[in-house]
Amino acid sequence: MNIFSKLFSTATPLNQSPDKSKHISHLQGLFSPQAEIFTQVPIFNQNKKHMIDYMMIHPHAGLILFNYFMYDASELKGITASPASSDTTNADIKTTDAKSFLKQRFDEIFHTQLSPIRSVLICPNLSEQDFDELDSSFHELIPKDSALFNDTSNARYKKVLIQQDKTVYDLKKIKRALFAELVIPKTRSLMNKEQENFVHFDFDENILLHGLPGSGKSSSLISKALYEKMKRPELNLMIFAKRSCSVHKLQALVFAFIENSHWGLNPADIIVSSFDSIKRRVSEKEKYDLVICDDLNQEDLSALLKLLRKEGQLMASSHNKIDSLKTMEIPNSYRLPPSVCAACEGLRVDNLKKSLSFLSGNIFMNVILSVANLLKEVDAKDICIVNTSKEDLLSLQGEIDSYFSPITYLFDDNEKKEGIGLYPFSHLSCLSCKYMIIIIDEKSLYDPIELISRAQIKTFILSQSEDAYNIINTIKEGLLD
Repeated sequence: MNIFSKLFSTATPLNQSPDKSKHISHLQGLFSPQAEIFTQVPIFNQNKKHMIDYMMIHPHAGLILFNYFMYDASELKGITASPASSDTTNADIKTTDAKSFLKQRFDEIFHTQLSPIRSVLICPNLSEQDFDELDSSFHELIPKDSALFNDTSNARYKKVLIQQDKTVYDLKKIKRALFAELVIPKTRSLMNKEQENFVHFDFDENILLHGLPGSGKSSSLISKALYEKMKRPELNLMIFAKRSCSVHKLQALVFAFIENSHWGLNPADIIVSSFDSIKRRVSEKEKYDLVICDDLNQEDLSALLKLLRKEGQLMASSHNKIDSLKTMEIPNSYRLPPSVCAACEGLRVDNLKKSLSFLSGNIFMNVILSVANLLKEVDAKDICIVNTSKEDLLSLQGEIDSYFSPITYLFDDNEKKEGIGLYPFSHLSCLSCKYMIIIIDEKSLYDPIELISRAQIKTFILSQSEDAYNIINTIKEGLLD
């Protein structure tokens, strides 16, 4: 009997299969913290999906694919082995396709092979002696140095899997090649572990992504939405944002994620709408498999739930917890494009270098922290914020007013203006508030801060800001010595 006619069929071994999760846990214990192990991960390329059952990446081993050979010695007695035919569709241990797929991903993303890709066969029902006693045809097809048995020692595990310790492979690049959904488009940097878990985990209930402003909630939600759409192209998906400027931001994220990947998704199939349309959509017949809501309000929750199909799911983000939703936390590890904030109190042009202190971090969080610190000492009316556009100011206004009692007003508000004023750059020369927070994006060519911009200082706070226009002409190259 040809064993591969059995291995590559849907037949199940007679004996009870051991718990693979325990074995994976054993591998994680052996190789943690250097290694990362992935189970049941779909990898996408131009509308093609390849399911990787068990995989490990390690700085000294590269990428290893694990396959399980579940038969015991009694089932293999008197059986010979031969290669599977090329048209086999149910190959349990056939890895050629997976290897080719992963090599293709390396070539397409980095135009080189980032690491070796090896296959290791795990035989939980065979001892090493059992394997030695199998027909010689097995030994020709399955190299013993690429197999692990139920009596394999930890030392042999390490010898089989980690065959050298001189070459170090870049795990971040490997993950960037494999998982486009985990790469933040603007910076090409990887998400943090909590974001990765959110994107890859299969939730069976409604979920709230909780984190501070700028902690990566929006990127995580859009990545998750697209990842689910890749896994199930038929998925009926709807994405909501609080206001129109936020809709544009999420649409830009959708385009960026798709553009910087090999997913083959069509951005036109991804609908992003504002909260204003929720009531209208509730009255319509169409229901959704997945509703994504960025910056969820408690009062909108019941309406959003009415948009779901019977087995539908809501995934939302907020910096406030909502008791009725299961919460997943994103901590203060800022993976979004860094901006730099420089704070100055009691500005004196001739003492600028001494007065300025530079603080690196996330732009939204720096503004929130700066406002919080200033409010301990001064009234809100003594503070103003200057940003590049009204759209950016609206986004900032939402962040600030949701953290404090509403304390901001836009420069063109018709109502009585109280609290922190929000202004575009065009108003800068007319402002005389005591404390000013000026936010400069990475592409800004705004002349008064040309030198600071060249020094990669993108965001700064100035007090007594009437001298802001004289800073650059008065203090030149010595400013940041």
